[in-house]
Amino acid sequence: MGAPDFVLALRAAIGHELLLLPGVTAVVLNDQGEVLLGRRADNGQWALISGILEPGEQPAAGLVREVEEETGVIVEPRRLASAWVMPEVTYPNGDRSQYLDLCFVCDLVSGEARVNDDESTAVGWFDPAVLPEGMSVSSRHKLARALADDGPAWFEGIAAPPAEPQHDGPEHERQPGSLAALGLDGEVTVRRARGGDVPTIVALLADDPMGEGRENPGDLAVYQRAFAAVDADPAHLLVVAEHGGAVVGTLQLTFIPGLSRGGSLRAQVEAVRVARSHRGEGLGRSLLGWAIEEARRRGCSLVQLTTDQQRAEAQRFYEGLGFVSSHAGMKLAL
Repeated sequence: MGAPDFVLALRAAIGHELLLLPGVTAVVLNDQGEVLLGRRADNGQWALISGILEPGEQPAAGLVREVEEETGVIVEPRRLASAWVMPEVTYPNGDRSQYLDLCFVCDLVSGEARVNDDESTAVGWFDPAVLPEGMSVSSRHKLARALADDGPAWFEGIAAPPAEPQHDGPEHERQPGSLAALGLDGEVTVRRARGGDVPTIVALLADDPMGEGRENPGDLAVYQRAFAAVDADPAHLLVVAEHGGAVVGTLQLTFIPGLSRGGSLRAQVEAVRVARSHRGEGLGRSLLGWAIEEARRRGCSLVQLTTDQQRAEAQRFYEGLGFVSSHAGMKLAL
């Protein structure tokens, strides 16, 4: 199927001008926890099943229609996972489009997955931990967010509201809003950073022999603006480690697409900090271990970081985790 008739009619009137279109994406999960993907006929990439809504069509109904049309599978939308105005795209014919994407987590109801129209060349179920090569970056981001938390939807550009800390569950049980539980004495979880965490994160960055000279915790406005930019970009994941409702560690992961290494994704680790009260307990090692596994889960072929040459202890720490000092890092201050 090509572009919907209403889009063709609009194009006849506006030519190649930018067109904002409503779209839907399905994260369909079967009983084995596998996700439904299709290999797109237009670019050869594996991707979540998605499509454009027809005029007057409700998002959930349009999603069910798109999945059935493309794969023969009947689904039931369970929850909204994310709302995202995606980056502008320009097609080979010059048409410019931007999509407001509503991504839903869906349950499989019935049907055998198959190529059901001309939009896909292959359809299949995949373990989210072993995704196919050549999967689109945007689909990886949507899938990661959909699977990271079974709580409220992720709205691009808006920090999630603080959640009440939970203390009455079994030790090491993952709490609502968390990405993972770290296997440390006492309950420590990893979650996305929120706007309210910024003062604590900045304090952690400043509580460092090198950070104390370049950070200014007294001027939080610049940090809040920076946090908003990081939080709005799906290529960045700023997390905190939380213990007993208090933030005790942080790091930032950036997922970088590139043409080298066969066009694979790589992860950049930045700003790793652990509160003084929790140093020497293995928290830093566990937090980095989680970051490495998250990068692997997202299909990265490489995890990279830089550490100042003056920080010999930090270098030994990273080497103990398997990092190799393979390149000479160079920076130019602006």
